[in-house]
Amino acid sequence: MPGTVQLGSTGDDVKRLQRAFARSMMASPFGPISGVFDAGLDAAVRSFQSAEGLVVDGIVGPVTWSHIAPYREASPRLQTGSTGPGVAWLQQVLAGSAIAPDWTVYTGPIDGIFGLMTNTSVRSLQGVKGVTVDGIVGDQTWFAWLTPGTMQQLTLEAACGLLDRIGP
Repeated sequence: MPGTVQLGSTGDDVKRLQRAFARSMMASPFGPISGVFDAGLDAAVRSFQSAEGLVVDGIVGPVTWSHIAPYREASPRLQTGSTGPGVAWLQQVLAGSAIAPDWTVYTGPIDGIFGLMTNTSVRSLQGVKGVTVDGIVGDQTWFAWLTPGTMQQLTLEAACGLLDRIGP
C-alpha cells in the first residue's frame, strides 16, 4: 500500500495517485505526472473523497487508497532499442489504427522493434500533444490525450490497451 500523501507531498506515491486519477479521468491527463501534490490534485482528491462518501480532507491515506483503482504503476518506458509487444501495440496506434492521427503516421512494420520510424512518429506525436519531445514514451506521453474534447477522451496508454494487457 502506498504511503499517505497530501498537499505539498512529493515522490513516487504522488505519481501513483496522479496515474490512477488520470486513468479514471478524475484529473486531467493533460496535467503532468510530476510527483508533486499541488492544489489541482488536492481539489481532485477532495472531489473523489466526496463522491466515494469518504471524509473530505484531501489526505490520501489507507482508506482513500483502498477506494482508488489498484493498478498505479507506470506503463513501460519505451524508447529507441526497446522491443516487445508493448512496442507493437504502440506502433499500431501510431499507424492510426485506433483514431485519425494528427501526427506523423508510423508507416513501418508492426514488428515490436522501436527503431527510427517509431521514434520519428513518437516525436511528432509528442510535439503535437504538447509534451516533451524526446522520443521516450513515459508517463507524459502515455497520458497525452489523443482525442481531446470528444466523448472518448482517449489517452495513448488506453489506445494501446495497456491496462487490459499488463494491469494487475
